Order: sequence, then C-alpha cells, then structure tokens
Amino acid sequence: MIDRSEEHGCRPEIQGLRGVAVALVVVFHLWPMVLPGGYVGVDVFFVISGFLITGLLARMATAGGRAWLVTFYSRRVRRLLPAAVLALLVTLAGTLLFLSKARWEETAVQVAASALYVQNWRLALQAVDYLGAAEAPSPVQHYWSLSIEEQFYIVWPLLVAAVIWLARRLGRSPKAALLVALTLVFAGSLAASVVVTQADPAWAYFVTHTRLWELALGGLLALAGEGFSPAAPSRLAMVAAGIGAIVISALLFSASTPFPGFHALLPTLGAVLVIAAGDIRLGRFRGLDVTILRYVGDRSYSIYLWHWPLIVFYTADRPAVGVLAGLGLMALTLGISELSYRYIEQRYRRPQSRTEWRPLAYGSAAIAVCVIASGGLGYALDRQGVDINLIGTPGYPGPAALLANAAVPDGVELLPPLGKLKRDVPVVYRLKCHQEQDSTEPVGCQLGDPEGSRTIVVTGDSHAAQWVPAIDKIARDHKWKLVTFTKAACPFTRAVVTENGKPYEACVQWRDNVLAEIGKLRPDLMFTSQSRYSDTPEPAMIEGLRSIWSELNKTGVKIIAIRNTPFVKFDPGDCLAADPDKCITARNEVEASNVFALAAAPLPDVRVVDMNDALCGKETCAAVVGNIVVWRDYHHMTATYALALAPYLAKAAGL
Repeated sequence: MIDRSEEHGCRPEIQGLRGVAVALVVVFHLWPMVLPGGYVGVDVFFVISGFLITGLLARMATAGGRAWLVTFYSRRVRRLLPAAVLALLVTLAGTLLFLSKARWEETAVQVAASALYVQNWRLALQAVDYLGAAEAPSPVQHYWSLSIEEQFYIVWPLLVAAVIWLARRLGRSPKAALLVALTLVFAGSLAASVVVTQADPAWAYFVTHTRLWELALGGLLALAGEGFSPAAPSRLAMVAAGIGAIVISALLFSASTPFPGFHALLPTLGAVLVIAAGDIRLGRFRGLDVTILRYVGDRSYSIYLWHWPLIVFYTADRPAVGVLAGLGLMALTLGISELSYRYIEQRYRRPQSRTEWRPLAYGSAAIAVCVIASGGLGYALDRQGVDINLIGTPGYPGPAALLANAAVPDGVELLPPLGKLKRDVPVVYRLKCHQEQDSTEPVGCQLGDPEGSRTIVVTGDSHAAQWVPAIDKIARDHKWKLVTFTKAACPFTRAVVTENGKPYEACVQWRDNVLAEIGKLRPDLMFTSQSRYSDTPEPAMIEGLRSIWSELNKTGVKIIAIRNTPFVKFDPGDCLAADPDKCITARNEVEASNVFALAAAPLPDVRVVDMNDALCGKETCAAVVGNIVVWRDYHHMTATYALALAPYLAKAAGL
C-alpha cells in the first residue's frame, strides 16, 4: 500500500531501495567488471526522487499558502547544499594533494559546474568534444546526476504550480491536470531519450531531457498510485519482480549498452514495482526493510557524494582497485559518510531560523564560495604560461636529443608545465576552426604570412591538426600563406569511416566542401596526416587516399603526407606526476602500419614523411624528450613539442 503520510518520504522500504541503489553504484565504480551495469542505481534514485518530490509538491500546492514555493526551495537547500558544498571544497583541496597538476584545471572547471548544478551539461559537451573525450575522470564527475535532480527540483515546482493554477482557473481537477502534464512530460522525454540515445549515446547519457522521464515516472506513480492496495502475495511478487529487474540490469547491462533509451525502462519499472508494493510484512519477512539496507539508505546521499572522489584519488597512480583496497575504500566511505550524515545532513536539514529566505541566501553564498575557489585555481593556472622561446636552448633541446644526440640537463622544469599540459593545443582549437564531429562547414584558419606569395593548406583530422604549430612556423619562415582545414575524427580520404558505428556522413560532406575550397584557393602544397581507423579496411583507406591525392595532383597541388604518430600506453599527466621513469611504451607496440607510404607509391607528386624517429627512440616512446613533454594525451602531441619539430619537418619535407 502506498502510504504518503510521511512528508519526507521516510518509508523503510524506500530507504532500503536507496540502500540497494547506492550499493550498485559503489560496486560498479570499484569493480566495473563485477557489476558492469551497476550505473542503473542512479536511475533507481531518479524514480525515488520523482515519486517523493511530486507527492510532496502536490500536497503543498493543494494545501494553499502563498509561500509554499519558498518553503519547498528552502527545505531542498537545507537538505542538499551543506553536504554537497563541503564535499566539493574538500575534493578541490584533495585534488591539489593527490592528482597531477595536469588535471587541476579541468577539475576546477567541473567543481564550478557541479556547484552550479550544470555538471551534466559540462560532461555532455565533453563527451562529444574530441579533446575532452580523452580526459581522465574527474573526482566530481558523479555530480552529473545530482545536477539533473537539482534542475528537477528547480523546474518541477514551477510546473506543478502552473498546472494547478491553470486547472483551477478552468474549473478542472488539479490532480487530473497534473497527471496529464506529467504524462506528456514522460512521453516526450522518453521519446527523446530513445531517439537521442540511438543517434549519440555519449550525449544522451548526461543531458537532462533524456532523463526527465525517469523522474516523471516516479511522479506518475505518486499521483496515480494513491489508494493502490494489492494483497500481500501480490505485493511480494511485485517486490521480487522489481528487485529482479534492477539486479538483472546491473548484471547484464554494460558500457556498450545504448543507455538510457528504452533499456532504462527495465530498472526504472523495477523501482516502480518495489515502491508500489509498499511495506511488506509476511511473518518475519520484511522485504527491503532490513537494518543494513535502511542504514545505508539513510546515508545514501553522503555515500554517493564521498565514494567517488576517494576512488579517483586512490586510482590516480594505480590502474584498478583490488579486492582489499576496495573493501578499505568502502569502509573509509562509510566512516566519512557517517560523519557527514550526522553532523552535516541531520544538523542543517532542521530549520535554523524562522524565515525560509535565510537558507536560500546561505545556499547562494555557499555556491559562490565553491565557484570562487575553483575559479581562483583556474585563474592561477591560466596565468602560468608556456615560454616557447626556451625551445632549442641548452636546457630544452627537445627532438635534438634523439636526432642529434644533444645533451639533456637534469633538474629542469618540464616544458610545458604539467598544469598547462591538457590545454597545450594548436591554435586552431582556440580560433574555433578545428571542426567538431557534427559540423560540415569548411571553416579554415588563416595562418602563416597573410601576404605570402605561395599558399599551403593542412587537411585531415586531429592528428593533422597537431602538426599545425610546426607547419605554421615553416610557413612564417618561408613567408607563405597557410590555411588549415581540420575536423575531429575525419580523415581526408574517400574511404568510408564510421561514427558511433554508423557511416560518418558529416565527414563526407565536410571533405567535399573542403575540396571545393581548395579548388578556389589553388594552393601550391598540401600537408595532411590522420589517426588510425580500425573500422575501415586498409585497402579501402589506401584507395580513398589515393583517389583524393591523384585528383589534387592533377590541379598542380603537391602533397606531403605525414605518417601517423604512435598511440602510447600511458596518460602523460598522471604518469609524469607519479613516476616519470615509467612513462615509456615499447615502440613496436604502438606504431601502426604506414598506409600513407602504400597509398603514395604510384603517385610521384606525393611525398611521405615519417617523423616518428623525432618522437621516439629506437625501442621506446617516452613522455618527455629533451625536457619537452611530447604527449598531451595518449595519442596527441603537445603544441610545444610540435613547434620544436618545425625545422626537422621542413628538412624531411624538402622545404
């Protein structure tokens, strides 16, 4: 039986369900191979929140009173903000202690996004950003789900108030009007979830409109399930089916499951069955009303807040969490969560003053503190520059250490500094002319010498873009114009490449548009390079490259194709912070076949350049060469090292 007498929703079986949900999430984060679909615990939380908050709002709104919205928001602030803000500030401090400087800037940005409850949108944008997709997980990444819930808490009361006001004006039943409104929200959001998940699962996982239906589902249960009271055997079957659906989801789903979409119906409907069944008492059997589950459920918010930063800090210089370490992290999480629950959650959820406005003011101030603290860290890192004038000096020989046996002094600070490593990218990213996956526009950067007598172009994906600092330097030295046309994950070939398992149509359109622009520019020379594309057969890639190259050769364009750079097996930022001596990869394990050489074989006006000897030694590829950091991630060079390669690239290209 659904009992709504508890204003704060402290039903024992719901607390037990919370305990199950947070346990799934924690185990998934500790040992994803054990519970590959444990992320569905978040979806269970969404249903619970939708159920409890919608029921509470309906009661508050129909009871009347002008200040019920203020009262609701004040209670949410007291309930959620103190623990969340404390966790953010402690995590920011822990970042400075436990994480590489290479991760400070992005963590600071995400702390601010989490404090403002837009972290889900930050991660959604990062998931489709080719640079951001390679970022290591931040210690506040889990705030994405809290952001969706907070957006729900802000918008939902306004929707409820508007629907009830309109129903009364039209002489309709407020409850019936709410049911209609929630049904529309549920149906629209679920449809969006299915469509967007099929088109772009990385984006769909985080954005609000693909998740809102899960909260609406709980809300529909709160409104439509009133008075529902099945017999005890039926309730037992409902609980068994509901828990079974949740557990099956956690066991059978994985990172490869398109989610949320229609797959999310299984765990969410399971949660609905458990909540609808209500409190079960058959002899000694109490369903989810078990002491340990209720204990964990009561502390589920704090457990969720604290477990993830602890895992990220622990794994900063470790590949995974072992059994003993995982149990230790669980114990530490429970200990910290107990303190957070007892002295933060319980203390501040009770009114501290007679006015409901004061918590809102305090909450705004707390958010401001987080934003200022994270912004201050980001500002300090941004002021730390990269002195490119040091390239080639005795302290920073760079590639000369490999190609000319130049001496490499010890005790020299790396260039770029680790705090700038992840943002040491070619200028085409800052100028917004490196196109993301969905763009088809042939937007080019005008670099080199604007008054130059000759014109050269750069085409290809991000592995072509990484050479722009070197090619720009060559163009300026020779007083040539340079125009860049680069696009994420889009090689300059007629071979078919895929995106999310489907033909990359935007790449085809962009390539054709760029070819048209090149026809107008009539350049003298084109540089190109590209990453690996394992889904495209090598013969097809070779023919696709040869097709474009021969076409351009006929118009008088000579081509310099730079062999793809290796994919190293370490994250340079974390590795250099932990143990620089271990930041190496066997070269023969990370070099792909030279498809450019095969494609260029019958074409006399195509020159293939192999620069890998300037990045790697004979046997290994290291993170640092000549005191300059080579890699900003596991497969892109730093802009600083690319710039250091300019004279060597010019020589290899015969310029």
